[in-house]
Amino acid sequence: MTLLLAALSAGLSGIAIFASMGLGGAVTTSPGFSWVLALLAPVPVLWFAFRGESRGWLAALAAFIASAIGTANILSAYAGTLPAIVLVMAILTPALGFTAAVAGARYVARRVAPISGIIAFAAIWTAADYLLSQGPNGAASSPAYSQIEMPWMIQGASVFGLWAITAVMGLFSAALAMGIARRAQSFALLALAVLALNLGYGHIRMANAPKTESVRVGLAADDSLVRTGLKDDEKSALTVVKAYAQAGKALASQNANLIIFPEKIFVLRPAWKGAVNAEFETLAHMSHAMVVAGADERGEARKNSALVYFSNGMAPESYVKRHLVPGLESTFVPGAQSYMTGERTGIAICKDMDFPEMLRGDALLGPNLYAVPAWDFDRDAIWHARLAILRGVENGFAVARSANDGLLTLSDAYGRVLAVDSTAKGGMVLLRGDLPRGPGKTLYGQIGDSLAYLALALSLLLLAVAVFAKPRPEKI
Repeated sequence: MTLLLAALSAGLSGIAIFASMGLGGAVTTSPGFSWVLALLAPVPVLWFAFRGESRGWLAALAAFIASAIGTANILSAYAGTLPAIVLVMAILTPALGFTAAVAGARYVARRVAPISGIIAFAAIWTAADYLLSQGPNGAASSPAYSQIEMPWMIQGASVFGLWAITAVMGLFSAALAMGIARRAQSFALLALAVLALNLGYGHIRMANAPKTESVRVGLAADDSLVRTGLKDDEKSALTVVKAYAQAGKALASQNANLIIFPEKIFVLRPAWKGAVNAEFETLAHMSHAMVVAGADERGEARKNSALVYFSNGMAPESYVKRHLVPGLESTFVPGAQSYMTGERTGIAICKDMDFPEMLRGDALLGPNLYAVPAWDFDRDAIWHARLAILRGVENGFAVARSANDGLLTLSDAYGRVLAVDSTAKGGMVLLRGDLPRGPGKTLYGQIGDSLAYLALALSLLLLAVAVFAKPRPEKI
């Protein structure tokens, strides 16, 4: 019977994690319900771990299997694209972190107190989330992104970073699971209190958001031009450039004063750089807009660049992507510098937005809007857009993200998606919207990852106390 319960709990949690990851699904500006599913996902496994009859190794195995099942959702987006070792590590490392949190919570609850077990789960899960963010994929595996659908849930990120969201998710699910396992109403009420306080803070913060200047932003992407853009010759490059310049004119006719095209839309070599610049400079001058276009820049070194063209006749500038996709961009040289215009518009490229620490450092310069050329992998479009959205909440800037093979999104500094469209419809997709600049610096930008460090310290403290504590006579 115990084995059956372990299998059922692992299956239920795994399916819930799988379904709440944001891979595939509908494109919408309205809140959905997968955030609720993500909140409840750990509960079955935690319930099993907190039961008096459960064995430690079996609870840990159930947790590992649940996380692996859920995270295996990435295979639908990346199998055949990313190297197998990258995919295996992307599944195993979050599973190990989740397993450590469940096993640690069970151990602490049994040797110290049930409430200590609840806190231990939240602390260890948050600590593991932070440690994983130091790897080559940044914070891409965090469960916090599942809450983007409900902006009230994510406002704590402006204070403590995404770790605040992970901690709230951990406290809620562990308290609810403990309440069910012990049939204790007090723990269930604790879970509801944690949720209510977090939602309440989010509501108050958003209700008191200051009014800021809006920028009319235009995004464009055309998946049918991708193959042409990959060709390393002048004719192909100019074919793509002229198509996007034409799209830019259409956006300019709608008074867009910031126009953003996707990542690596054409190959750029010195031999035809002048012709490319002429097209985009003309667009910028005639439309009175800043134009940002992604290019596969090849010269002495290969760089993933964002080219920036100004309406006032300034010479074009460029930003080079700093974080490259493991297994896909090994031939590119990473950049080393952040970029921000005099109007406090920052630029990052796709994978850069997976790294909270880097963006927090950039945010000290005071950007209030980020232009992000990107390239999604179709089914990961929603999930990948969420990463960029949360960086905006953490640091107080709006995000305009234009992606090939994915989504075009405009999100404000509070995580609200104001406009969205998908390139899946085919042809040149245009999106135009008025995007309020963010308020700028946040408390998280000042205090950094303090909550993550606290979670690490608290995890070690609770485990140490549990090791030296006398075993509790009652089972839980």
